[in-house]
Amino acid sequence: MIKVKAPWLATLLLALIACSPPPEAQRPDHPLPEGVAVVEEAEPGRYGGLFVQAAHQEPKTFNPLVDADLYTSQAIGLLLAGLTDYHPIRQETVPALAESWEVSEDGLTWTLQLRQGVRWSDGAPFGADDVIFTFNAIFDQRYPNRYSQQYTIAGKPLEYQKLDDHTVRFTTAEVYAPFLNDIGFVRILPRHRLEEAFQQGRLQGIWTSQTAIDDPQAIVTTGPFVLASYQPGERMVMAPNPHYWKADRQGQRLPYIDFLITQFVPSPNTATVLFATGQSDVAEVPVTDIAWVAEAADTYGFTLHDQGPASGISFIWFNQNPGSDPAGKPYVVPHKLRWFTDVRFRRAVLMGLDRPGLVRAVYFGRARPLHTIISPANHKWHNPDTRRYPYDPAAARRLLQQAGFRYRPDGRLEDREGNPVAFELLASEGSQRTTEIVTTFKENMKALGIEVTLNYLDFGAMIRKVSNTFDYEASMMGFSGGGDPSGGKAIYRSDGRLHVWHPTQKSPATDWEARVDEIMEAQERTLDEDRRIELIKEMQAIFSDQLPLLFLITPDAYAGIQNQWRNVQVPPLGSLTWNIEQLWQGDH
Repeated sequence: MIKVKAPWLATLLLALIACSPPPEAQRPDHPLPEGVAVVEEAEPGRYGGLFVQAAHQEPKTFNPLVDADLYTSQAIGLLLAGLTDYHPIRQETVPALAESWEVSEDGLTWTLQLRQGVRWSDGAPFGADDVIFTFNAIFDQRYPNRYSQQYTIAGKPLEYQKLDDHTVRFTTAEVYAPFLNDIGFVRILPRHRLEEAFQQGRLQGIWTSQTAIDDPQAIVTTGPFVLASYQPGERMVMAPNPHYWKADRQGQRLPYIDFLITQFVPSPNTATVLFATGQSDVAEVPVTDIAWVAEAADTYGFTLHDQGPASGISFIWFNQNPGSDPAGKPYVVPHKLRWFTDVRFRRAVLMGLDRPGLVRAVYFGRARPLHTIISPANHKWHNPDTRRYPYDPAAARRLLQQAGFRYRPDGRLEDREGNPVAFELLASEGSQRTTEIVTTFKENMKALGIEVTLNYLDFGAMIRKVSNTFDYEASMMGFSGGGDPSGGKAIYRSDGRLHVWHPTQKSPATDWEARVDEIMEAQERTLDEDRRIELIKEMQAIFSDQLPLLFLITPDAYAGIQNQWRNVQVPPLGSLTWNIEQLWQGDH
């Protein structure tokens, strides 16, 4: 029986039933595993209720080997667990499917003890064979994925072996400081379900969105939830995993909620409106909407939390890829490539962008210009002393002229060959804030004599251009962030898949990129955290000096949640639902 606490929940449930109802929440009385993780810090709660959230992006897949974006990662993270996890309140790595570990004296060998008695959601036992199977898949060349590079240390793949059914040993070619953090990135896959697809070369083609539509139960899990139903463009419903391995201190298996419902909406603005009018339980609230959303807090019974600077970064960048497409056409025409690869051009563009004006006009003062590739929210690793570029159009014009550009009588900028300076900027459609930023950028560039054409694309189409076909000139995007910077090496390293301005280089294209590669390797080879922080700060200084990314704005992060939910712990980095399995519905 679902206990409904508010009229809007009843309305929503009736609407869901009219479409095709989710199955009733079932909680079979399976015994807790011997290796159960008891959550001591949370107040024991009671079962029941719906938790509703809205999302303007949908999962692209439910297969972590082809996971490509934040929204997909978040959905998969509710279904599949890793060996370790990151606790955003304590800001440290904590046990997950591995309950403990030991490291050898030389720092090269890590022995992980898996939890005893854990089962997959279909009842099959979880163990070392699943871990070995997952890493076999990661390093199988038939299945290119983002993890294989992460787990290649000093040019050599991570070595791994099964010692017994609940013990796995990993060996790195050199000391790798962020090992425990990084080993939690990958979600462990079920060998008993996927072995056949692996052997047949079909592994990246399974657990697709179509699987979720047709047979959601085929996606077996170790996370807090199982997928109950998935309807693209409408909603995704998750139910409690009957074999989840976490419990409260009274021995109640988590999670408490009956259904986790994600409504798919057309835009972030819609998600905000739904929350502010009591039609969802949680939302990230843009700073542009704080004032009017706060006015509804008492009416609809929610609280807004100020989490400080957002953990992500946003930026504009130029395509510096010197390659050509299969037909031999350069990705970027040669004269524009010369502009884009000239750091003076990039610096001038950033100095010509009125970021303080954006803070005032777009974010109502609840933001600050971003000066480095790691957000100030990530206090431990952030470098506050990198090079800064104040808004100074006159200085920008002088720098352009020093770089060989010149102004025509009509004010238009041209290069030394007489080519007018103009380029197209790609931006993701559907966000008013993005539109305001790129419109300001266009106007600011016009004041420098530069013509910018804006091209709005859906997110998927934009990703294909910047990641696969490379047929673009400039783009705007953001990356999520937080925690150990080792998770960002796909951005920082010259051979990284997310090194967006010139990805997967065979060798560093510039001396400064070579130095960043050296830094990333050096910080991984020392267990001295102070030395690691020093190196990461040097890396940030290089990025701020060379500006392959033109850093934009760090807004303050605000999030709201309905007051009826208990065990809410507000992290300095991350979502209010980071501990969704611990949330339970109290009195409003």
